[in-house]
Amino acid sequence: MATVQTSTFDHLAPEVAGPRYWDAVRELASLGPLTWVSSSGGYWAATSLDLVLRLAQDWESFTSTQGVSITRPGFDLMPQLVPIELDPPRQRAYRRQVNPHLTVKALADLEDRIRGVADELIDGFADAGACDLAVDFARPFPGTVMFRLLFQTTDEDFRIAEPAARAISFESDPYRTAAGAGVLRQWVAGLFASRGTEPTRDDVVTAVQRLNDGFRGGQDEGSDEPFVDHEFLSGLQLLIQGGIGTSASAIGATMRILAERPDLQAAVRADLSLVPALVEECIRLETPLPLMFRTATSDVEIAGRLIRKGEKVGLFFGAANRDPNVFERPDEVVLNRPRNRHLTFGAGPHRCVGSNLARLQIRVAVRRLLERLGPFHIPAGAEVTYFSLQARGPASVPLVFEPV
Repeated sequence: MATVQTSTFDHLAPEVAGPRYWDAVRELASLGPLTWVSSSGGYWAATSLDLVLRLAQDWESFTSTQGVSITRPGFDLMPQLVPIELDPPRQRAYRRQVNPHLTVKALADLEDRIRGVADELIDGFADAGACDLAVDFARPFPGTVMFRLLFQTTDEDFRIAEPAARAISFESDPYRTAAGAGVLRQWVAGLFASRGTEPTRDDVVTAVQRLNDGFRGGQDEGSDEPFVDHEFLSGLQLLIQGGIGTSASAIGATMRILAERPDLQAAVRADLSLVPALVEECIRLETPLPLMFRTATSDVEIAGRLIRKGEKVGLFFGAANRDPNVFERPDEVVLNRPRNRHLTFGAGPHRCVGSNLARLQIRVAVRRLLERLGPFHIPAGAEVTYFSLQARGPASVPLVFEPV
């Protein structure tokens, strides 16, 4: 068996979380496709696309049920996070209920209304010639879409939920994180209670309330664990966290890239049919959730390494998306890339259930921003800052632009 390379990479370290993040990930990946990381209690880091894909698909050998995060001591959000800390058949039952409400076809009728939300937010700064794209648009946009159009709740509900969801994903203080989780669970419980007095709606909220309908007899043989109260709450909480956070991060990162690349911005402005390709490249480069963890269920040898039962394995989706053996010019936006097989939305049974909604929102947002703002750039002396733990996204993207 080959000598084990060891790294001190720490995804929670402030010096890694800043502008140096992708340099640190590149250094880790250069040690090989599977490397032992000594920080955070120790874990195996999988960084090549083929290996990350293989491990993500093998849920029987690498389970999510023992937690998908490694954080500082003191974090205890919920007994189990649904669906990301479930494996089939329970995870499959969740998807059977929720997936039909988030297909491309199911979301198609929302596109015009999503565009309307984008315009409403852009109206707030279009004449000013400047904005903080992350604060003024990227963060409020996907949440407003989710709460107003999918949940049919109020904008005030979103104003309660957004800082709570942000604290869960990006807050390093465990007490603030736990407080955010409590606020979000309380809001979900209130929504479920209000639905109890209304006629049943055919929407994603009702789908989560009826998760146990997702089990299918013999197809789910071996599962005798119906969903219980806290899992219903978690099942909607996770949709909110993902729906607000990942799309916001992707929009902010895409606009930052365009602001730093006037040539790229001009090319896409000249041909807006390039927006989908631009979005795919930007979410590959700036993966909003670049790292997730699994736990080995038995001793297994992979890539010349012995992973022992109970050891953690980090799936570095962000590193896989920049794998030079898969992507030519991996650290650049290549609009005419012939095949972009990125893993931004994960892979296997745990692939992101909201990927269709995320893609639709990001494409609509970027197109409307290009159509309604003149050429934009980051002003001299201004700084783009990031939230960065396991999830990663811009906290501030200052822009100046020519009013149209």
